[in-house]
Amino acid sequence: MDIKNYISSGVIEAYAMGNLSSEESSILECVMKNNAEVKAVVFEAQQTFEKLATGQAIEPPAYLEAAIRSKLEFGNTESSDGKVIPLNQKKATDIPTNNFPSWMKAASVAVLFGLGYLGYEVNSKNNQLQQVVQNNTELSTKLYSLEEMNTMLINSKRIQLKGVEKHPDMLAEVFWNDSKQVYLDIKNLPAAPSGKQYQLWAIVDGKPVDMGMYNNEKNSTVQPMKSVANPQAFAITLEKEGGNATPTMDEMYVMGTV
Repeated sequence: MDIKNYISSGVIEAYAMGNLSSEESSILECVMKNNAEVKAVVFEAQQTFEKLATGQAIEPPAYLEAAIRSKLEFGNTESSDGKVIPLNQKKATDIPTNNFPSWMKAASVAVLFGLGYLGYEVNSKNNQLQQVVQNNTELSTKLYSLEEMNTMLINSKRIQLKGVEKHPDMLAEVFWNDSKQVYLDIKNLPAAPSGKQYQLWAIVDGKPVDMGMYNNEKNSTVQPMKSVANPQAFAITLEKEGGNATPTMDEMYVMGTV
């Protein structure tokens, strides 16, 4: 088991929140017994959530008490025939109303208000903690992706694609590794005009091979492209959106040899 990937998977945060299945909890507890690092991270997560729950109390909205009071029926009630019957109306079989003193009514209001506020606060805290778990999980995923990309770039051959005569200041980089994977990093190319898109080419045995289109809408400039074996050079041309089967030579912007 890759402990670092296991720690960053979000399972520890889910365990601290009590949202982990019994089977997954048993696995984590077993790992904790045999791995001090995991145990320390679990303890830290539990401490973090405890501090968050106790240190960021949320005041209940002002309408909450009024809403709870409106649900209490200490006033008049309505009979089945629509007549209003005061609670203090005495009948022979009625229990005297003085057996239910006012302090008990006040105590009931206080208890119900307290329960209502507790429910509101617990729900608010739970929503906050769920958001924390989600944010931490997303952050862990992004960090893992960045680490994976960084490892890939370090273990790849870096090929600089410099501007051709018509575009001397243009620049891009290609990363090519032993697994034949190719990644493109646009350094300095103008934004493709509407209906156009940059296309990467590999030169293999003197012939251009399509390596895919650069997606302008992606947040990261480093993008995975098609795989290729034994490339001699790489080049980028500006083509119609979706690409061409062969490169438009007078629209070449950058090129670099392997």
